[in-house]
Amino acid sequence: MRAEDFLCAFDAGGAFPDARPGQFVHVRTPADLTLRRPFSVAAVTGRGRFELLVRKRGEGTAALLSLPEGAEVSVLGPSGNGFGLPEPGERAVLVAGGIGVAGLRHLSRTLARDGRRQVVLVGAPTATALLDGVLPGPTTDGAVRVEVATDDGSRGLRGTVCDLVGRALEETDAPARVYCCGPQAMLRSAAGIALAAGARCEALVEEVMACGIGACRGCVVRTRTGYRAACADGPVFDAAELVFDGEERA
Repeated sequence: MRAEDFLCAFDAGGAFPDARPGQFVHVRTPADLTLRRPFSVAAVTGRGRFELLVRKRGEGTAALLSLPEGAEVSVLGPSGNGFGLPEPGERAVLVAGGIGVAGLRHLSRTLARDGRRQVVLVGAPTATALLDGVLPGPTTDGAVRVEVATDDGSRGLRGTVCDLVGRALEETDAPARVYCCGPQAMLRSAAGIALAAGARCEALVEEVMACGIGACRGCVVRTRTGYRAACADGPVFDAAELVFDGEERA
């Protein structure tokens, strides 16, 4: 991983419920800041134990990453809904852009643990921006297949991760269920390709969250039935229901 990205382990005790893939926790940073920070649960490693992928972006994350091992942190959650697991016979196609691998890591590990077949598509601007080792690697039996795209072609396909989606859907030998997480432009493109191919698609949206419980309405996203709070109604949505920037509601 890059120097500013850290996989942090937390132990909240046996009473803390296990998060489902796609859920998040709301963390109070040690800096003198009012708002908590939302993080997708990147893995559940035991009863009450979980991991978060933290990128050093500002004062809050810098303060969090400066804490010594064993320090206490206030955490609320797990919150929000989660991904629906594939139906029997469905092939999971995971589409991650940049730090979006954090939102799909728990899902990918869960699928691998349960012996589910999955295709993992990862994109980043350059090879050095790829978060290597965050998602499971390919397996020799083909249960997990991994493909990479970089904007500059320094690793994998020269292009975006969405350039891999159509090909993956064409090549799969089973009905596909697409899961995506990343920047909105990537979500819009990946969801459009998946839905046009007749695949079910779920998108984990990345929004700044203030209260984390749906009260402040500061993290709303547009859907075809109105605005919904990402924290309370999401962060996972049926991609067919989302209205992305530049689109009009039907």
